[in-house]
Amino acid sequence: MKASDLFWRRFRDEQRTSAKYLRLLFNDHFVIFLIIALGGIVLAYRELLSTPQSMMFWRSNWWQVVIITWLLIGLQIGDLITYFKPADRLYLLGNDSEIIKKYLTRSVNLSILYASVWQAVFVSAIIPILLRIYVSGLLRISSLLIFAISYKLLLLLFERDKLFLKQRVQTITIFEANSTAEGLLFRVLLPSIFLEFILILTQTQVYILMSAWLVLMVVTAYYFHISNHKANSFAINWAIATQQAQQQKQRVLHFFALFAEIPNQPKSIKRRRYLDFCLQRLIKNKPAMLRLYWTRLARDTEILPLVLRLIIVGMIIVGVLQTAPDWLVAVVGALTVYLVNFQLLPLFSDTQKKIWTRLMPITNSQKQSAFIQVHRLVNYIVCTLLIVTVAVTSKSLQRILLLFVLLIVVTIALQKSYIPYMIKKMKK
Repeated sequence: MKASDLFWRRFRDEQRTSAKYLRLLFNDHFVIFLIIALGGIVLAYRELLSTPQSMMFWRSNWWQVVIITWLLIGLQIGDLITYFKPADRLYLLGNDSEIIKKYLTRSVNLSILYASVWQAVFVSAIIPILLRIYVSGLLRISSLLIFAISYKLLLLLFERDKLFLKQRVQTITIFEANSTAEGLLFRVLLPSIFLEFILILTQTQVYILMSAWLVLMVVTAYYFHISNHKANSFAINWAIATQQAQQQKQRVLHFFALFAEIPNQPKSIKRRRYLDFCLQRLIKNKPAMLRLYWTRLARDTEILPLVLRLIIVGMIIVGVLQTAPDWLVAVVGALTVYLVNFQLLPLFSDTQKKIWTRLMPITNSQKQSAFIQVHRLVNYIVCTLLIVTVAVTSKSLQRILLLFVLLIVVTIALQKSYIPYMIKKMKK
């Protein structure tokens, strides 16, 4: 099979796998939460641009720090996509020149396509700010977008060269993410200076600056172009290439796992020593199953981070919806509690899959009762955090009471009906 055909076949296989994960991610629960979250973010963004308190901020120089930091975060997103597999170091070892010329060329093209979408999203998010600061910000907006995409292309080309045994630039290791001071220089300091110039220079100066940058990028792209002669003079370091591909794939799976339970992902347990103090007091003199559930929850690498992110997002939304109706804040709080309960359900199913768990001399009703106790305490914590957030941000007694009553109703309904029903459904 040709190298180009191999890449596109692996690309199609990966897209089918991603489509399955997306169906798991965008379930009914998450879509509802996402719609409300986006609505809350839009309202908060509008308040940030329109409130009198924010006008003092936009008249200061701190807005430049915010914009540059935001765009730097966008530059860190997007890695080189190669789809290499561990077995490739054996089956593709004698075909390096074709892999370098065709396979990696398509890899860079696909990677910069995905990275360009991310850069466009990050630049688009600050367009209202730029239009508010400048009377006419179209030149600066287009310059920021062009620089972000072109600089990301430069980083991807360096990342591709790190896969070769003989690197054209001996200092290529400085581009390893955050591993050395030089890496911070090229990934943070250099783009920060260039972005600062785009923000503070006049339009004529920005035009001259971008023209010089585009000329430099054309020269750099020509230098990194791999001709047939260059392809024959390089060899792939398959150990590094396969390791990079596996790390990139794990990052993608971890992104999906942020908001949904992803099947076929290796489960791992990590002891969090900073939670030992609380864990010891939760499980002291408690039944065996209750101790087991709390220990698994405290050391799970997927469920606990997912629950914590949902709680933080819910607190942020109910906190920024200061001008929204009281019923909307209460609904967001109730939905947050529901989603936290929904994401805790895999804790029960994963525990029951263990053979030694089923062999324990404990009845099913006791296991279910212990799991509901975990839900009950988690619900108390979530409800308390949401109510405190609303009390601190809005100081509206009517809103606090409405949220309090709705959270109590939802919590009782979940513990009495929803959780037992889902447990019974999972047993079947």
